[in-house]
Amino acid sequence: MTPRGVMVLALAAAVSVAGATWQLRANSSGYEETQRGERLLPDLLASANDVVGIVITQADRNVRIERAGTSYVLGGSGYPVKGGKFQTAIVATASLEKFDAKTARPDKYPLIEVEPPDGKDAKSRLIRFEDKGGNNLGEIILGKKARARLGGAVGDAQYVRLPGSDQSWLARGVVDADVKLETWVDTAITDMNVEFVVRATFQPTGGPELMVRRTGVTEGGQPKFEVNNVPEGKKPKNDLTLRYAATDLGNVNFVDVRKDQGGDVVQRVTLMMADGLTAEFRITTDDWVSLHVVNDGQDKTTTRDLKARTQGWQYKLADYKLKQLQLTMADLVEDGAE
Repeated sequence: MTPRGVMVLALAAAVSVAGATWQLRANSSGYEETQRGERLLPDLLASANDVVGIVITQADRNVRIERAGTSYVLGGSGYPVKGGKFQTAIVATASLEKFDAKTARPDKYPLIEVEPPDGKDAKSRLIRFEDKGGNNLGEIILGKKARARLGGAVGDAQYVRLPGSDQSWLARGVVDADVKLETWVDTAITDMNVEFVVRATFQPTGGPELMVRRTGVTEGGQPKFEVNNVPEGKKPKNDLTLRYAATDLGNVNFVDVRKDQGGDVVQRVTLMMADGLTAEFRITTDDWVSLHVVNDGQDKTTTRDLKARTQGWQYKLADYKLKQLQLTMADLVEDGAE
């Protein structure tokens, strides 16, 4: 059986199970009763094999997930997506069923977060499925998630609305789709056991080197670090500040990613682990960051995984995390006792 055939069968089975589990026993009448149990996007499952792109839009942000052969990547950068996320988004959206008709008044949409998703402060999200020609295979506005009594049992639900329709719904099912990258990809650059950090150096281009190194343990049993070349009249700040200056580099995540484009390096920050693994962050003039293993550690698996994950990429960090890579002596010392 072809991979495409397997995907259709897997999707069909998942939706079939969902439908069997969620049998409805409508006890209301009229408009709501006649539509309760209908799928919001009834044709999406049949088009599953044709979906090559998923686009999520919220306010001025969007993220695109693309099929690339047998794998899935972020549109634009080509960064790999977590396994199963692409298929799960299709299954979850295809499974959404109408349960309760909710407001059709636009002024009430923000209360359940089904307002137009392109608004400046929109909390709603539009998820759209496209074929290789960019044609729309289905789209829906996702609002607040809820726990609700659905046909006699409490289950997961979500407020939704179809674009072009005034009617909103409490739908049976939930779609976990967001414009945040961590929804789709592993955003870790470094993910190390900080207990084994032994040294961090901060070296601005053309400037003095700042080194924070482990020297033992504190009275409380925590790793103790010291800073080199403390200026006269100054003293190191508390143990916690020095420890975090080094160990925070062991867990760094990104908020955006692109293929490595090089660029002038304005700062190098080196992290050394107890087994000898040494990694260097390089910050360019436009504040993109790359990571390079400059010395392998004894743990060959960790070294290999780190290289495979980071080679060929540049990352944008949250402002606070970028500042942690740009520490200066002034951040680590204070006036000494007279």
